[in-house]
Amino acid sequence: MTRSKLFGAGLAVAAATMCSPGASAQEIIPLQIDENTNLVGLGVFSVPDYYGSDKNDGAAAPLLHYNFDAWGNPMYVQVIGPEIRLNLVPRKDWRAGPLIRWRTRRDDDVDNDVIKRMTPVPSATELGAFVAYHMPLDANPMHKVVFTGDMTYNTNSVYGGITSNVRATYFHPFAGGMGGMPLLGSIGFGLFFASDHFADRYFGVHGTDLALFPERGGIPYRADGGLTSIKIPFTLSAQVNPNWLVTLGGRYERLLNDAKDSPVVEQHGNENQWMIGVAATYAF
Repeated sequence: MTRSKLFGAGLAVAAATMCSPGASAQEIIPLQIDENTNLVGLGVFSVPDYYGSDKNDGAAAPLLHYNFDAWGNPMYVQVIGPEIRLNLVPRKDWRAGPLIRWRTRRDDDVDNDVIKRMTPVPSATELGAFVAYHMPLDANPMHKVVFTGDMTYNTNSVYGGITSNVRATYFHPFAGGMGGMPLLGSIGFGLFFASDHFADRYFGVHGTDLALFPERGGIPYRADGGLTSIKIPFTLSAQVNPNWLVTLGGRYERLLNDAKDSPVVEQHGNENQWMIGVAATYAF
């Protein structure tokens, strides 16, 4: 197996950093992998207890990438935690296709004594599409910048409207590696946009929930959507033998605007959201 294929597998592990089922309303790190690499892996991560929480919990995320030919064109299916992507574009530097994503519920299973008594937010299923462009920086296929975006809508009436992400991620293969083995790092910057109904569902306070926030004096907090957060993902992936890679990955997310100012976050959580974990993947 070539070094570039193994590093491609490492990118999928990096993607898993944001894919834990415990990530609640969070999004994944949308890093696409080399389309010539098949892999299977698992990650263990520390993720926020709920979207906006000041406490983290442990969770696991499976991942799978499988290539296939359809009508003579190379395509792939990719499972990264709670998200499935199907690439339908056979062009070298482009990826695009449908995606389906699940967001876990917020209910009485969270640690915070106030948030656990709020009206539960059910699990949400999202359907949408993604597109990505891989811009090479030199002859090394892993030295590049990936521009990507996705747009989804909720299919089971948990919230209305569209959510979307836009982001750019820089990949840097370290020339010396680590102990003579290949080493790949990445860092990115992304923006998350949400509909008004999404923001109000996850960050609003009204109805019977107002009794849990006496400082509001009975005044509802209705959160508007728009730019909801910025995200900075980072990874470091090391090849440990011809088939196995280990990746340390994480993401810092800063909630903005009405999400940051929500009583759910301001009084019982934190606008600074951190995820970090480690994953291993087997490339074949």
